Amino acid sequence: MDNLLTERARAVDDRVTAILAKTSGAIVPAGVAASEITDQISASSTGGKRLRAQLIAASHDAHRGNQLEAAIGVGAAVELFQTAALLHDDVLDDSDTRRGRPAAHRVLADLHRRQDWLGSADDFGAAAGILAGDLTLMAAHRALFDAVQPLSSRESVAATALFADMAELVTVGQYLDMRVAAQPLATLGDQESAIRDVMRAKTASYSAEFPLALGAACAGASAESITAIRAIGVPLGIAFQLRDDVLGLTGSPAVTGKPAGDDIREGKRTMLVWRAWQVTDASGRARLKATLGRRDASDEEVAQTVAIIAATDAVDLVEQEIASLASNAATQLAALELDPRGVELLTRLFNAATDRAA
Repeated sequence: MDNLLTERARAVDDRVTAILAKTSGAIVPAGVAASEITDQISASSTGGKRLRAQLIAASHDAHRGNQLEAAIGVGAAVELFQTAALLHDDVLDDSDTRRGRPAAHRVLADLHRRQDWLGSADDFGAAAGILAGDLTLMAAHRALFDAVQPLSSRESVAATALFADMAELVTVGQYLDMRVAAQPLATLGDQESAIRDVMRAKTASYSAEFPLALGAACAGASAESITAIRAIGVPLGIAFQLRDDVLGLTGSPAVTGKPAGDDIREGKRTMLVWRAWQVTDASGRARLKATLGRRDASDEEVAQTVAIIAATDAVDLVEQEIASLASNAATQLAALELDPRGVELLTRLFNAATDRAA
């Protein structure tokens, strides 16, 4: 089974590479500027686990489909959508790195500096990073268009509509994430519902909910079956985000590809931060208030803040919720009448989503 997952990941990689080659061909008239952008897209699209694409393919199998190539192609479209989201996120979050390498907008800002161009290098890099994300989003739609061609009209319409719903929900989820982080820290204790809304809209949707639904759509599943598998993706996707939050706080930079405590500097509102704010003492709140969202916070200040959060029951409670959500998703999956081999693949992927180091 490991070999099968590896083969599928490679197939998705090949499809992404082929789509980006088409994109590169389309923008040849732009000259050297084209490669400056596409080089960053190509670099940003590598190194992921292809979990979303794997969920699409496994859901297709579980629904007894015979359009695996289409499912792989839709998986490539979702992976490109993910790359576009990361390119945009890095600009919005003012991140320095992504997957262990400089973020695309930082590389493009450095290009501006090396060439001694006019204006602000940082502003140029941010604008170029947004355009790189936009171009990647267009490539994702190109990939989707190519992928659905072998499908029946009903299957194609279902997959295309699901992809559109996903893209729109994630975009507003990103706005919601920014909106939550912009609220005064004094209101953090009242933000539990909003933090959960962000996890639901921004991450759960395109990390699990819609990939599972898209795989079923490619297999020609009924509307009822698509709805059922989609519902399983919600708890799974929230568990995925909660695991991401734990890793963002305590994970090894060598494994995660991001600096330790980066979520602290970004001011990210998570269930970990919310819970710690609820139960820590006045000194702990003062440290959280002094560090959360401060880009110039020192490593020592961030480490102290992480230690304050870790000293509460926040991590334990989040781990318990991850386990509960993962169990919920597994129970719902077992209740469906699906192909056993596909269910086995999905179970492996569910575990990979919720029990990982990066």
